[in-house]
Amino acid sequence: MRLKNIKKLLLCVSVATFTTSTFADNADLENRVKQLEELLKTMQQQRAEQDKQLEVLTKELVGVENQLTQSKNTKIEEKGKSKGALLFVNTKNGLSIEDGSGDWNLQLNGRVQAEYRTYSPDDWKNDTWTIRRARLGGTYNFLKDFSVRVEGEYANESAGAKATTALTYGYLDFNRWKGAKIRVGQFKPFFGLERAYSTNFTDFTELSLATNNGAIFTSTYDRGLMIHGEPLSWLNYNVYAVNGSGQNNDDVRDGKDIGARVNANFAELMDIKNSVIHIGASVSDGSVGFSTSTGNSLTQVSEGSGVTFFTVANLLNTARSDRTRAGLENVIAVGPLKFQSEYIHANFEGNRTGTDKFDNDINVWYANLNWMITGEQYADSYKNGVFGRMKPKNNFDDKDGLGAWELGLRYSHYDASDFKGLLTAPSSSTSFTSQASSWTGGVKWIMNPNARVLLNYIQTEYDNQILVNSKRDDKEKAIVMRAQYDF
Repeated sequence: MRLKNIKKLLLCVSVATFTTSTFADNADLENRVKQLEELLKTMQQQRAEQDKQLEVLTKELVGVENQLTQSKNTKIEEKGKSKGALLFVNTKNGLSIEDGSGDWNLQLNGRVQAEYRTYSPDDWKNDTWTIRRARLGGTYNFLKDFSVRVEGEYANESAGAKATTALTYGYLDFNRWKGAKIRVGQFKPFFGLERAYSTNFTDFTELSLATNNGAIFTSTYDRGLMIHGEPLSWLNYNVYAVNGSGQNNDDVRDGKDIGARVNANFAELMDIKNSVIHIGASVSDGSVGFSTSTGNSLTQVSEGSGVTFFTVANLLNTARSDRTRAGLENVIAVGPLKFQSEYIHANFEGNRTGTDKFDNDINVWYANLNWMITGEQYADSYKNGVFGRMKPKNNFDDKDGLGAWELGLRYSHYDASDFKGLLTAPSSSTSFTSQASSWTGGVKWIMNPNARVLLNYIQTEYDNQILVNSKRDDKEKAIVMRAQYDF
């Protein structure tokens, strides 16, 4: 009985213990489930907040992008309309004005060359302050392929307060093809190397006896058509047909002056760095020199632009007077050293009167050596078959910049001895000669790419004495100082 009661008691304790343990385990599970549910709820709330933040950021980003797009479109639209004063000015390379559509831009250009000149003999030429050139113009580029250039010269001969203005450039370009650009109007026909230079960048104040205005080049500018281009990076050419009657003159007969020039830079072809090996040739044939029906004279001035030493009167006329030219040019430039030379042969053929025929030659050449003593390299200024703007390593300023300095020496020779029997007869105060040689020594200070000062000593020697203003001598000496700015 007692044993039976003990068993019952043990059974009750076991059942109670199991039930209590089971209830405890269930309670723990329920608590864990509640914790997980709370954690999940919290995470869902955090995710909802993140989604709201992402939505806000996305809307803000879209709004900013829309504002940028609208601002850009508005700006382009305002530029494209060009109705108001909204223009854009660029002064990096000169002065240019453009609209934002890219349809057009206007590049302004100008130059002033102020000089002092002194001559010996004093009786031949007065010492003077002079404006060698004063020009202002612009190039208007439009519709990508077209451009128009117009430029005027204001430093022409004057009488007191009355001065003349002459057109230098006035042409239209079609530039679609790099290897075959088309130019029509009044321009500089490219014959030879020195004549192809801009007068902003010539080695000396004046061109050589071989190429300054005279019998070989009766005018700098002419009117006609020219095709030119750079079919290869190292090859340049031009072909032209012009009146042959010179600057600001229409033709007085049907014949035209036809010419061509081709040149190559073999240093670029052979990948020789910091060098130029330039070889070129020019030819021309046809009408030349006269601008009126009565004809013109062949003349030549000294290299210092002093006196006229060669004159053959009324040689070119409308009946028949032609000029045939052939020229060779060469440049070897290595780093800061440059040697340049050119030779030109010209034949003149025609009638002075109905029966007075002529067939005579002129031969000219020059050679010059230049040295950038501050170390600038000539190859950096070479482009399209000519040398252009030299940029100093250090512009002249109030600190350490001294600009660029160059020394130069040139010899040139003019031989028209074939015309000796046709020289204009001497008078009591003037006589001429047919041969001359000239030495020019110069120093050039390039203060910055747009400003420079030049000082040249020029001595021209004649094969015999000439008579000018009743004074005889066989030499002309000139000192020329130029201050120049261009843009």
